[in-house]
Amino acid sequence: MIDQLNVSIPTEKSSGLKRIVRVFRPDWVDTHTPLPVLYMHDGQHAFSGNATEHGEGWEIDRWIDTLRLPLMVVAISSAPNWLDRYDEYSYHEDEMLYRRIGPELAKTRPSLGGQGRTYTDWLMYELKPTIDTAYVTDPEDVGVIGSSMGGVISLYMMATYPSIRRVGSLSTAAWANLDPLIREIKQATFTGKLYMDIGTEEKSGPITANDYLFTNAKLVEVIAQSGIAFRYEVEPDAIHHESAWRRRLPHVLRYLYDLT
Repeated sequence: MIDQLNVSIPTEKSSGLKRIVRVFRPDWVDTHTPLPVLYMHDGQHAFSGNATEHGEGWEIDRWIDTLRLPLMVVAISSAPNWLDRYDEYSYHEDEMLYRRIGPELAKTRPSLGGQGRTYTDWLMYELKPTIDTAYVTDPEDVGVIGSSMGGVISLYMMATYPSIRRVGSLSTAAWANLDPLIREIKQATFTGKLYMDIGTEEKSGPITANDYLFTNAKLVEVIAQSGIAFRYEVEPDAIHHESAWRRRLPHVLRYLYDLT
C-alpha cells in the first residue's frame, strides 16, 4: 500500500507549492510490527506503475515484496526544476557547476547550491517525527538513499546525522561539492553501513564518464581511510539512468539490510 502526503518543504521556491511524499509499508507485515524506514530522494522515481511519475522507476515496492524485506519507504519528490533540485541536494554553493552549465544559464541565478542543510534538517526534524507518529516504525533504524545528486545529499546526511544507520549512494555526482563533501566525511562519526556504486558509461549533460569515475574514486579513497563500513561497486557499461539503479537496487538492499 502506498499513501500519498502533500507537504510543505522550506526549500521550495514556488510559493504555496506542496511536494509529494509517498509512503510504502508492505501489507504482508503486521500493522503493529515496528519497521525500519528508508528515506528516498527523487521519490517520484521510487516505485512501480502509477506511483512513479515517468513510468520507469526503481520499483522498490516490488523488490521489497520479492526479497520479503520488512521495510518502510518514505519517498520525497524532488524539485521539478533541475537547478532547484541541485540547490536542494547540495550543502554548499558550487562554482564548478556554474562553469559547467555555461555563462548564460549561470546569469539567471544569483547562486547555485547551498540549500541542502535546510532540506535535510526538515527531513530529520519535521518529516521523520511525523512519519514515526503516523506509522509503526523503528525510529532508531533510519536509512537514506539516492542517486546522482541524491547520492551526494545522502552522503552529507551520513556525515551530519549520527542517528542514520544505512546509506545508499548510487552513481554519486561526486563532481559536485567534492571538496566540502570530503571535509565532512573526514569528520564523520558514522557507524552504520554505506553502499556506493558507479557505472563506467555515466554521463549527464556536460559531465563525462571520466568526471564520474575520477571523482568517485577520490571520494572512495577518503571513505576507505575513515574506517566506515562500506561497499563500492563499479558496473561495466552502466549508464546514468533509472533502469541501472532499478537493476542494482536488490543488491543494495541485501547489503544494507543484511539479507543473505
